[in-house]
Amino acid sequence: MVGIYWPAMPPIDPPEYYAERDVEHSAQGDIHLDLSFAVATVAGEDAPPRGARKRPGDEDGDVAIRPPLLAPGILCSYTCGFTAQPPGQRGYSHPFRLVAPIMSLTALKAFGVKANELRKLKDSGFLQGLMYLPQTDQLRLDEPVDDEEFEGDAAALLYRPALVTQALLDRRERAHRLSEPAQRVLIAALTQSISPNRFDPFDEALRAPDLSDSWSG
Repeated sequence: MVGIYWPAMPPIDPPEYYAERDVEHSAQGDIHLDLSFAVATVAGEDAPPRGARKRPGDEDGDVAIRPPLLAPGILCSYTCGFTAQPPGQRGYSHPFRLVAPIMSLTALKAFGVKANELRKLKDSGFLQGLMYLPQTDQLRLDEPVDDEEFEGDAAALLYRPALVTQALLDRRERAHRLSEPAQRVLIAALTQSISPNRFDPFDEALRAPDLSDSWSG
């Protein structure tokens, strides 16, 4: 997988990443503000990131569970995996949700991700462990900065997800829902993060995302 970024994916225009729809329950691709991302580790045992594909980590701490990162997050669990079945039955089958934090590209650059890799991320929509997301008025991550190249750009850090409960999501503001094209990119990016495969999100042979309200049947 080293150095494999292509075939390039057709970019989505920033206004087309998000789309509200009449779905009452939580759904894959929902973006919530102020989520907690905890990491369990052994104190002092983390190795610094190496090689070209650097991903921001955390500073060594004195405890096994570090203070959580507070950040916006995107819901990665697939909708039908946690809504009650069969479709049309209200409620959830379990309370656990996998979410990934969202950071600005300017922050990722400051943490050591190379500018050229961030440009590839913008051009292709996703790289190993990262998915591009545009910032909006609801999803504003940075104060104005001198370096304007990545101003207004963000990414979901799919390589470092965390587990939260539905109760936490219900108590946090939902800033956006992904559009159908953006959810296709998320699914392809998640697949690449946990497998040796990189799919074209817009391949007609792939199953379309479930955008329905399962509680309505």
